[in-house]
Amino acid sequence: MAGAFSPLPLRSWLQRKPDWLDHQTVAALIFALKTFAAAILALFIAFWAGLDEPRWAFLTVFVVAQPNGGLVLAKSFYRILGTIAGVLVTIALVFGLAQYGELFVAALALWMGFCNFAARAARNFASYGFQLAGYTVAIAGLPAALVPAGAYPLLVGRFTEISLGILCAALVSRLVAAQELLPKLVEQVRSLTRRADRFAALLLDRDADRERVAAERIELTKDYLQIEAMQSSVYFESAEARILNQPLRRLTQAAVNLCAMAEAAASHRDGSPPDPGKSASAGAVLHAGESWPEASAQISALVRAADERDIDSARVRLRQSMAAFDRGDELPESKIACRFWSDPVPALLAGMRTALAVGITATIWFVIAWPDGPTAVVVAGVLCMLGASMAQPIKITLALAATILISAVPVYTTWFYLMPLAVDFPSLAAALAPLSLICAFIIAQPKIGATGLLVIVYFEFASKIDNVQAYNAAAFLNSSFAILVGMAVTLVLFATFFPETPAYAARRFRRQLLVHLSGLVGARWRPAARLQCYRQALFERLGATLATVGDEPKAASECVVAALTALSAAQAIGRLRDALAPAILPPAIARQGFQLLTRLSRTLRHPSVCKFSESEEEARLLARHALAAARDSAEAEKIQALSGIVVACETLGSDLLRGRMLLEEKANARRA
Repeated sequence: MAGAFSPLPLRSWLQRKPDWLDHQTVAALIFALKTFAAAILALFIAFWAGLDEPRWAFLTVFVVAQPNGGLVLAKSFYRILGTIAGVLVTIALVFGLAQYGELFVAALALWMGFCNFAARAARNFASYGFQLAGYTVAIAGLPAALVPAGAYPLLVGRFTEISLGILCAALVSRLVAAQELLPKLVEQVRSLTRRADRFAALLLDRDADRERVAAERIELTKDYLQIEAMQSSVYFESAEARILNQPLRRLTQAAVNLCAMAEAAASHRDGSPPDPGKSASAGAVLHAGESWPEASAQISALVRAADERDIDSARVRLRQSMAAFDRGDELPESKIACRFWSDPVPALLAGMRTALAVGITATIWFVIAWPDGPTAVVVAGVLCMLGASMAQPIKITLALAATILISAVPVYTTWFYLMPLAVDFPSLAAALAPLSLICAFIIAQPKIGATGLLVIVYFEFASKIDNVQAYNAAAFLNSSFAILVGMAVTLVLFATFFPETPAYAARRFRRQLLVHLSGLVGARWRPAARLQCYRQALFERLGATLATVGDEPKAASECVVAALTALSAAQAIGRLRDALAPAILPPAIARQGFQLLTRLSRTLRHPSVCKFSESEEEARLLARHALAAARDSAEAEKIQALSGIVVACETLGSDLLRGRMLLEEKANARRA
């Protein structure tokens, strides 16, 4: 496997480039030139082949354009799948419902709502594929439904034009100054492993600056989120990337596990077992003449020793994984396919919002017989789908509307003052160059890339580059107005229809923690693998939630506290399940342990302060019983198993106490 990552000498020589090409501005300029060249190539082939709407080939290049080749291939792959699905559904709707306008629009709204619902359950470009399947029906279906006689040639032509744009973008991206994503991913994973090791040591340092710890935690979470997104795309880049996919994921998992162990140990270190003297049932298991401080000290020592063993084991595993990766060896372990969490409630609301946007704009179109109504329908539906997967969609929609207003002048100038000067294809390419190159350069900027893509989409919708070009200022203004109306409908719906505020996002995140923690408690198949997947999914969802609640420090802090509590509780549950596995446990202890897990699963599904208190008391009681049984036993194996139950139940009780306090704080805040 080590040789798989080392490129061939000839390939290495061909792809060698000066260091100055890696400068961000230079890289963006090269990307802009490559994208424009691919777009012009697609447009030329579309004109040469006599395709009906060459602009779609031109536009598709900008839509799939990405700075790295792997990203282009990944996005192109899912765009092809989404386009195929969208075209098939379009054919069914057009030929089945085109004669019934209201039913066609209703079916379109339902389909786009369903695709938006599915897109919220997927990640990265897979989510984009579902979105594309939804709005392809709107973009291609509405014009086809208006002219059913020419629907089939239009759909075939649209698919051909989009495929041509994808092919040209992928070809130019891979052949001209290719930017490989794999080396960046490898370096990011290595950096993550080093930072995870340092972060674990920082967490356990009592004198460490808490603000520094919090900042490092958030940065690690963001890095993990970025690595997961890159791993899903680099798979398409090369054979080396596919070979290294699993080792890189193993390294990432080892880093996440070490961070989770350290977080749990830090939370245990900060807490202390409560005095059971206030509880007769808990105090009754102490031996005669034994004081609570003695028992508490022994329990704390057991917890500390277990935490140290887990951290040492996780650190050793991380270093073994790193050494094996450097040598190109495979570690003997089973592959685990983990899935990230998807929350059905926001996904359902996003789907309903998209359906409403299509329905409202279509109603305006029908009532006033608006010639540009289809454009407003498409814009509203597409923006609702795209905005649902972004953080702070209201601000993004406002920024996009401002971009349309600002870009109207350069778009108008290009269309009415530069394009009329074109007398052949080279002069047409020269007329398109200024706006296209600027937009491509903006697309290469991570923070404002969406605005560059929006401008080029706006230009294509307004100008309609065709074999026979028509210049109509009134049509341009009407199209621009329709785009703004679609944006306005989207903005109103994002602001009024169950808006995804930071408080709402934090509340749904906490709910997901409990639901999936309940699933972890009731896992019957490979609980250790489920625990590892829980940690990875938690970190991924925490990063996405922090991006959503970035403007609300209080909500972000609550999410982090809830996530750390859930991480510690997940580890305690894993310990308890492992401790209950040996058959040498006293039957009464084993029965109490399984009863505790059953009660805990119900508590997490339907949480309340009372249920958390009952589960906490039951966990503390089982810890006292197990401690007493361990002292009465002379068998080393049984003592070890009972000690594991003591540690698991004590830490679980502490986590339930913190969870109960969080519930009480929320209840008090609602009453206030």
